[in-house]
Amino acid sequence: MKSILSFFRDTLTGGILFLLPVVLILVMIGKAFDMLEKISTPIASKLPNSIFGLDGSKLVAIALLIILCFLSGLMFRTKRVKGWISILEDKVLVYVPGYALIKAMTADAVGDSTGKSMIPVAVKDEEIWNLGFLVEETELMCTVFIPDAPRPDAGEIRLVPKESVKKLDVTLKAFNICLKNYGKGAQNWI
Repeated sequence: MKSILSFFRDTLTGGILFLLPVVLILVMIGKAFDMLEKISTPIASKLPNSIFGLDGSKLVAIALLIILCFLSGLMFRTKRVKGWISILEDKVLVYVPGYALIKAMTADAVGDSTGKSMIPVAVKDEEIWNLGFLVEETELMCTVFIPDAPRPDAGEIRLVPKESVKKLDVTLKAFNICLKNYGKGAQNWI
């Protein structure tokens, strides 16, 4: 009975820690959209009442959100802003559960290879292979995060010889789907 309660508690806690940053991002986008919709209402009064089933203020808010994201992207390209973001990630966002994984998956989804900080790997341990993420590598050693399937946000960190690490030619999204399916399809990557 005690092990069932422990399993339930650990699984529930892991789910909360995984969903927290996702919900936080969705709430922030929702709040930004609501603010932009209020700003866009005067502009939208000059548009038709409905286009593609959306009223004018929603269309203007969507356009403003796209423009805001584009301008933010332009700002992010500067060294000064990249430095501020790096400091923010190192000092604050490191404490947000799953932030590094979400950031890496987002970078992978938009095709940004420069932002990819977690590379899918297979680690040879005698006769077995472990799936994991390459966190850091030097000439001789690699730091690898080995997740607990099906939760990619929990696991263990291993320092392993570089020759026992094989980088996998797979997207982060496909890798995470494989982890959630307890390794289904991983044999094709080795």
